[in-house]
Amino acid sequence: MKIKFTHDYLGQKKDAIAELPDQQAQPLIDTGTAEAVAATPADLEEALGVMHKAMNQQLESAAQRITNQVIDQVSRGLKGIRPSLVIGPDRAELDPTGGFKSLGEFAQAVRRHCTHKSTDERLKRMITKADGMDESALADGGALVPTEYADQLYRDVLAESVLFDKARKYPISVGNSLFIPVRSISELGVTNSAGGSLGTWLNADGVAIGPAKPVYNRVQMTLNRWGAMLPVTDELLADNNVALSNFILDEGGIALAWDLNQAFITGTGAAQPQGIMNSPALVTAAADAGQAGFTISYSNLVNMKSHLWTPRPGDMSGVLWLAHPDAEAQFEQLKDGAGRNLYFAAGTIQQSPQARLFGLPVVYSYHCYPVGNPGDVILADLNQYFVSTKAGGGVETAMSMHLYFDSAETAYRIIYRVDGKTARNTPLTVPNSANLRSGFVTLAARGGTLS
Repeated sequence: MKIKFTHDYLGQKKDAIAELPDQQAQPLIDTGTAEAVAATPADLEEALGVMHKAMNQQLESAAQRITNQVIDQVSRGLKGIRPSLVIGPDRAELDPTGGFKSLGEFAQAVRRHCTHKSTDERLKRMITKADGMDESALADGGALVPTEYADQLYRDVLAESVLFDKARKYPISVGNSLFIPVRSISELGVTNSAGGSLGTWLNADGVAIGPAKPVYNRVQMTLNRWGAMLPVTDELLADNNVALSNFILDEGGIALAWDLNQAFITGTGAAQPQGIMNSPALVTAAADAGQAGFTISYSNLVNMKSHLWTPRPGDMSGVLWLAHPDAEAQFEQLKDGAGRNLYFAAGTIQQSPQARLFGLPVVYSYHCYPVGNPGDVILADLNQYFVSTKAGGGVETAMSMHLYFDSAETAYRIIYRVDGKTARNTPLTVPNSANLRSGFVTLAARGGTLS
């Protein structure tokens, strides 16, 4: 507000003109110290200009927020669809395929770029990396395969590796290792580090509760590195995109899934996951007295079940049978004392396409040992098997045309970091029972010899 002083006031001379905020000018007018001055056309024009500028800034800010929200919602809704359909070149950076229609098209673009035949703009937006030949730039022949195609390989691994899918996952976000706290009890009910229970019965008022420490241990998960190098001839690269994609995704995924299954069953724990068969918590159920060699009997399986332990009694959600495929012929003949079948092959029960034995799923694996050996049949609670991978890491896939340049081949490298261990490191004794219990049970030898 513009005012004129009616007399001298705080350094202001009489008739001096000043412009003050309304909340400061109004008290001066009310006390007669000053009087309001009518605004001139120039004053009004200036005020309108300031108002218009402020309104334009607010409108631009609101419009930008709305635009950003729309772009974000559209991008989320088009997940899995090439972002090139979204207006704006910046959205192309979010395309998980890198803008390529197939893995083969990407490979050809890298090859053309590296031989200096042409430059593909899509490659410039991609992060470049390769380790084996110190290739740190795309021009030197190394490039990461787009996320979408690497994720396809990872999905294939999950489909092939049933054990990986059912195990309990603990992603590692920082560093290369993770400590998982677990109860470290060797006898069921002994939860106090000094022996006995953590709790006590109080028989009178005012009785002090004695302090007790729970028994805990920790399982250390340390990522192990798995890698594969797949050379592909330049002829295949140039002539058949579809075959190239199948070769990389199928062969790479199957190889990784095969090695994961083997590690989770028979892994030594040295530079690879610790397999069930090498777990110190594994319990071996006794074979029948005088049992014929290379056989699996009804009483064998009942005996194995008597050694099974789950943290929550009756919780069989993670329990399954692992068996060598040669064992199925004997499962088919198993009957209980009343002559009822114990085994139902895959597809014989409409609601359960997976084979079942004693009502539990059966997973066949050639990584189990031959029939007659410990490890030909395993009863496992995979809720008690821990698997750690690098959080958000997935499968890293890169390619280089320089590694096998002299033989006219392009090398595809696959890297995966993973660890696996059983939760417990000892079997468990239980009250009023002579049977050791565990989440992992196998059967003693019945005349088998490892080949």
